[in-house]
Amino acid sequence: MATDKLLPILFCYFALAGCAKDTTQWHTLSNSKENGISGIAVIDQSNFFVVHDGKKPEHPRLGIVSFTNNQKPTLKKIDWCESTNLPIDLEAVTAIPNHQNEYLVLESKGKVTRIQLNETDKCKATARFELPTAKPDSNMESLALHCFDNNCVLAWAERGDDKQPAKLSWAKFDISTGTVSTPEDKAFEFASPYPIGNRRSMSDIAVDVDGVLWSSAVSDPGDDGPFRSALYKLGQFSVSDNKIRWTAYKNGDPESKYDTENIKIEGISFVKQGLIMATDDENKGSKIAIKP
Repeated sequence: MATDKLLPILFCYFALAGCAKDTTQWHTLSNSKENGISGIAVIDQSNFFVVHDGKKPEHPRLGIVSFTNNQKPTLKKIDWCESTNLPIDLEAVTAIPNHQNEYLVLESKGKVTRIQLNETDKCKATARFELPTAKPDSNMESLALHCFDNNCVLAWAERGDDKQPAKLSWAKFDISTGTVSTPEDKAFEFASPYPIGNRRSMSDIAVDVDGVLWSSAVSDPGDDGPFRSALYKLGQFSVSDNKIRWTAYKNGDPESKYDTENIKIEGISFVKQGLIMATDDENKGSKIAIKP
């Protein structure tokens, strides 16, 4: 075999992560723009609580996705908790650990509502607060709550763009009182190496069982795409001396790239099977998948 043909094979052999093709199976959830998924949280291993970025009164805000064994997913609309105080532009949701059917949902300007779902999937708002870094020009798309025993860290991020990196902030969160502390550390900045152009370097975040923070990064040129997405491991949370510690990873290649699927991943969360991902593909609707 000629040397010039052998080298690429050897490269792939010694660097399988860079050559292996992502085999994640994507399933269409909806063809409606209003049903794009901007955040997802786990109810159980086959049902997921989702938020939509609706801005008009008639737009949906909440829903439950049922998705089992890679079968066709279904979406059930859930009415907002009140007839008034409709949220504007919900962009993220995270489950509250050890509090069944309780969630925090985030609006893009930094307002958080704590809600409960009852056994008939009725929604009740129980508290509201604003994230410490919220500003009038905020554009947040990410929220994740993770607990190390009694120490809970709430993480959130400004999404960033082509000129500004995304900014990840975090602070302790007291579940019993519903209060978030003032961040003690400087925000972590991240400009995704891929995709570039119409970039949002953090369109959602999720923390795995080891405290590792994953992020989705996307390219969003408009309602008709084309969209590009990628997944990154950005760093790891831990607890030392009763303080939340953050260790940033070197920003390298993404864990996965989705460059031909024409998807915009805006919701990620961990389940036993892996990472569940949901998209907001604007005029193209939404899709869902589980990455093992």
